[in-house]
Amino acid sequence: MSLSGRWCVVRRYLVVANQTLGGEELWAAIRERMGAGDCHFHLVVPATPAGQLDPGSTAVAAEAALQEGAGEEGLDRATARQLLEHELDDAGAGGSGEDLGRRLARQRMRHQLDRMRELGASVSGEIGVADPVDAVRVVLHRWEFDEVILSTLPGRRSRWLAADLPTKIRRGSKLQVTQITGTTTAHR
Repeated sequence: MSLSGRWCVVRRYLVVANQTLGGEELWAAIRERMGAGDCHFHLVVPATPAGQLDPGSTAVAAEAALQEGAGEEGLDRATARQLLEHELDDAGAGGSGEDLGRRLARQRMRHQLDRMRELGASVSGEIGVADPVDAVRVVLHRWEFDEVILSTLPGRRSRWLAADLPTKIRRGSKLQVTQITGTTTAHR
């Protein structure tokens, strides 16, 4: 209920994205929904294993993360690429025990939560299991939403489209599913 004593309708949106999280296409959809009235967004970022990520997305995101963590000195592109190649070779071989894909998903989500809050959005988020259908199912078991916004890579590059994820989510949830095609992003 609002301060005026009248009920407020707050629309709730489940945003499902990983490699396209933060892309302009998704931002346009988010801004459009914010402009339509009070709303809350919940991001779920399926933790796609590093070996299944789009190679361009992995290189750009990991390189940005390496440069971000390097402090003021930064890394030149060749050094960052070399470190990335070593990390990709070692993915799953121990280290911190967390897959590179999960770490990149976590970095992407944190960055986008901050950006959305700066925009004035009410937002929460979580890292989901690798299978996007299961990740959505887990979230829908706990929360109710008015719409699912699914952001995928374009055409042949998208494992989610190849698996017909929009239809699977629509059938499993009975919710409107808006599918947005985006491009891979690092931190924008």
